[in-house]
Amino acid sequence: MTLSVLPVSPAEHTLLRNLYPLYLHDLSEFGGGYSLDAEGLWQPDYLPYWLSGKEGCHPMLFRLDGRPVGFAMVGQAPFPFMTPGRDFHLSEFFVLRGARQHGVGRRTAFALFDLFPGTWELSQLSSNQGATVFWRRVIGEYMGGAFEDTTLDGNPAQVFDSRKRARISP
Repeated sequence: MTLSVLPVSPAEHTLLRNLYPLYLHDLSEFGGGYSLDAEGLWQPDYLPYWLSGKEGCHPMLFRLDGRPVGFAMVGQAPFPFMTPGRDFHLSEFFVLRGARQHGVGRRTAFALFDLFPGTWELSQLSSNQGATVFWRRVIGEYMGGAFEDTTLDGNPAQVFDSRKRARISP
């Protein structure tokens, strides 16, 4: 199965707008303030910011054999929502449920870290223990265990430099 991880083109904005509510629906299980408004739209909705073309915003789309299976939002310094001294912040990461447990998340994470070499920070909602387990495992494998497990705004977080990657095949 061929996996691609590419920047979202303007022609794919509608596709991302269709995928994004699925991600917010999944997040709502863990709190974090995600809920439906009176018109049934998910709030808060940060997608307009990501699609604005602002410097440092990298919306990325994942495709498996040409079909969309997820996305990531990568912030690049000087991105306003990250710790000074970091190069990249993985703000949002989503893989469709049907593509989970098949290595898609791991492979896309590895691809993102390779595409954007530098010091990364990621954080998870503290109530989303599955995400924390996933990221510790994936980053640990990617980095050969060389990462910092810390907190960011009271949530579990990981910090590492992808330029120092442990070279393992995906």
